Amino acid sequence: MADTNTAATLGPLTLLARVPGLKQLLLLAALAISISIGITAAFWAQEPSYSLLYSNISDRDAGEMINVLSASNIPYQIDRKSGAILVPADQLHDARLKLAGQGLPRGSGFGLEIIEGETGFSTSQFMENARYHHALETELARTISNLRPVQNARVHLALPKSTVFLRNKKKPTASVLVYLYPGRKLEDNQTSSIIHLVASSVPELQASDITVVDQYGRLLSSPEDGSNMALNAKQFEYTRKLEESYADRVVELLTPILGPGRVRATVSAELDFTEREETREAYDPQGRVIRSEQLSEDRRMGPGAPEGVPGALSNQPPESGPAAAAAQATSATGQEAGQAKPLNESRRTTRNYELDRTLSRIVQPSGRIERLSVAVLVDNRTVTNEEGETVSEPLTTTELDELTRLVREAVG
Repeated sequence: MADTNTAATLGPLTLLARVPGLKQLLLLAALAISISIGITAAFWAQEPSYSLLYSNISDRDAGEMINVLSASNIPYQIDRKSGAILVPADQLHDARLKLAGQGLPRGSGFGLEIIEGETGFSTSQFMENARYHHALETELARTISNLRPVQNARVHLALPKSTVFLRNKKKPTASVLVYLYPGRKLEDNQTSSIIHLVASSVPELQASDITVVDQYGRLLSSPEDGSNMALNAKQFEYTRKLEESYADRVVELLTPILGPGRVRATVSAELDFTEREETREAYDPQGRVIRSEQLSEDRRMGPGAPEGVPGALSNQPPESGPAAAAAQATSATGQEAGQAKPLNESRRTTRNYELDRTLSRIVQPSGRIERLSVAVLVDNRTVTNEEGETVSEPLTTTELDELTRLVREAVG
């Protein structure tokens, strides 16, 4: 009974120490473990450190790159999680040069280098056009993929066949699919740059005929500028930016007075997007000036031409006797009367005036501010009372009036 109580009071280490030969066995086990750890550390130190060669590559490019590395006797490793290819750090640049010599990685496909291949005499014109078409799409996709938010891109071009008939002529179109990095998005100016990049690379391709979509199926390119949807989106964006600009202006003005984080401002703007165009044309009758004047005057002073009705009577010889004498007297009297005044007189005057003309065209831009509503939230002032405690104290009416005046001056 006493031995049992003694064993219970002794600890387990004391009992193990009383076992014969156990202490030597434990020492040998610890020595073996230490030797194993040392050998493992030595082998690990001798292994080369691997560096990243390429990541985010397609399976086709990865297979071709592994074949090139194996043929060049360059060891490699593949990360099971990301699929990245790792090579020894001291052979990193050699591996990249070897792959670059083989045109790897190709990315989205063969570009213009596909045209550099040898073409036989049996290659048709259709195949050459198809190769050029595919190479142009690939080169555009590579260029778009260089943008920071874009991980990968694909470009599809619809190029109609050239024709000499204007009636059958069709316009080319294009569509761009972009794969964005997680958490990234394309800004409006970046989307516009992609659209104009593609439009400038293809002859007769208009920017309005290009569609940009992301991997989630969202339309990134704006609709036609004349559509109501595009106008509403632009007007809303302009209004939002204007409100944010005024709110930031108010916060920046009051922060030095109240302290950082102690003021909030919200601005609501009412804008008039009605476009007005007015054309006026006015004439001043008092400011007329003679531009040209033409005078024409005809006057005849001699006797007139022979008169009478031609015929047998006028060709007969004059009669003799009292009747003939009376007729001759009458004719002489008429000739004297005709010689006393001109037979014909005319006068014509033509004047061209240059009037004072005023042509004015007034275009009132859209987006005119009709009303601004500003709400400012300010925190109480923090002061220390006589007892040394920090308490908040509301602003006085004079201080609030001064802040109101500053805000009114800031927003205009």
